[in-house]
Amino acid sequence: MWSARHHLREIYAALDAARSYPEWLEAAEALDEQTGAAAWRAEDDSPRYDAEALRQSMQAMERLRRESDALGLARHLTEDLYRHLNDLTAPELYQRAMAGPKHLVERYLDKAESSLRWLAGVPSMPPTVLLERFEAAWRVFGRSALMLSGGATWGFHHLGVVKALFGLGLLPSILSGASTGAMIAAGVCTRSDPELADLFADPDQMRLDGLVPVALSRAIQQGALLDPARLRAVLHHNLGSQTFAEAHAHSGRVLNISVSPVRHRQKPRLLTHLTAPDVLVTSAVLASSALPGLFPPVVLEHRDADGHVQPYIHDERWVDGSISGDLPKRRLSRLHNVNHFIVSQTNPHVLPFVRHHARPGIGPVITGLLSATVRSHGAWAMDLARRLSRSDRVEQAATALRSVLDQEYRGDIDIHPQLRWDLARRVVANPTRRELAAFILEGERSVWPHVALIRDQTRIGRAFRACVAQLQSAIP
Repeated sequence: MWSARHHLREIYAALDAARSYPEWLEAAEALDEQTGAAAWRAEDDSPRYDAEALRQSMQAMERLRRESDALGLARHLTEDLYRHLNDLTAPELYQRAMAGPKHLVERYLDKAESSLRWLAGVPSMPPTVLLERFEAAWRVFGRSALMLSGGATWGFHHLGVVKALFGLGLLPSILSGASTGAMIAAGVCTRSDPELADLFADPDQMRLDGLVPVALSRAIQQGALLDPARLRAVLHHNLGSQTFAEAHAHSGRVLNISVSPVRHRQKPRLLTHLTAPDVLVTSAVLASSALPGLFPPVVLEHRDADGHVQPYIHDERWVDGSISGDLPKRRLSRLHNVNHFIVSQTNPHVLPFVRHHARPGIGPVITGLLSATVRSHGAWAMDLARRLSRSDRVEQAATALRSVLDQEYRGDIDIHPQLRWDLARRVVANPTRRELAAFILEGERSVWPHVALIRDQTRIGRAFRACVAQLQSAIP
């Protein structure tokens, strides 16, 4: 264990050198001891919540469980969580200490979670009744989703983000992805938990050679520099041939992939097992990764009732999902009752505009003002170009750029990798095995400072999910 004789410089070096979350957490707790944040965590009182009300609430939960008053405990939790949860999971409570919030916050959430799990096992109620009530309560509470942005080769950081969350039991069951994020989300949602663990134990089983230039004559003919057949073959190797419905049944996870339309008046789509159950995941990922200029537009494919692969919506072609729906929060909310978003953002054109959020000091404030100015002036310029242009291509390009500028690129929890120059300079290139390992480790490291906030903001939702699964398994 760390002791007081360790200097801050040594602790910071240990944080930077950590290669697992337990190593990082040990150094973070040592830093909290040195800075006084550990003593802050031990004090119950805070101006951000009512400490006495929390202590009384925990006593009430214990009493109602001793009395086996299930209905009384359910009413108490409904009222109490609505009253306190937003205060207790506010990001400001997680910025003072690196290892987590006040211990009182953790004790309260522990008590609320254990009370929910106790209610799921009440013997006096039939499992069917309990399941109905838990499902209704879960719908009211809402669900969490992990959203993986585009980012070309930088998007391989998402693998490390998923690995960290999966290893800590914090990976949401709902994932969305665009472009490279679609590749990673699909890789997760086409695998069961044991298969996903096997992938992280041996990432060398993935093919990484999807970017291959074509001859100049073919590039001119198809209007793109890279070979879509090679990327399709690599995706088929990494993802298999499942449809969205088959992937959902196999993994238990909900895959969502954004694709952008080529036709000017067509709407972007969010492909999932609800909206496109028979569409092949591989074709959706290929379309979502088809950045104009690098890959040609893609016609989606689906498997018909006879098992034959056929074009899906024959006359429509689709391109990179980041153009119109990098983070399709509104559509996720409608389809899956999602109201909490964890965002892993690696788009090189987005990171300069979002990394300043939630950081203290005058520098981030100035950066925020500059980024807002750039976005507003850029949107105005694209509107002007659309009105003045007589060329369909110029109008389409201006519309696409306006869509990129208009999108919201932040969530409730934002994860941004620390991009080293030796990785950042290879934005569009096949990563080597060594570079893949570096991307994964940097992705993991970007998660560790957020673990306490992710754990606590998703704790009750994860408890609902576990209780519903337990009750479903108890019903023949």
